[in-house]
Amino acid sequence: MSKKIKTVTFGLGGFDETKPNNNVIETIYYTDEELTELAEAEAKATAKAALLTQLGITEEQAKLLLS
Repeated sequence: MSKKIKTVTFGLGGFDETKPNNNVIETIYYTDEELTELAEAEAKATAKAALLTQLGITEEQAKLLLS
């Protein structure tokens, strides 16, 4: 059974019941499968960043290499 995870983005100042829609800007629902994909993508990005750091490549240099 797939669960759904809800993420809510609020405007500046956070939750505010005096503002329309309680200052909610965006609500996203994720399934377990989507969360797994996001976690895998984040792990790959973290591993790549660690490798670039170990090689002494700066963020600017990496951007130039990938452009």
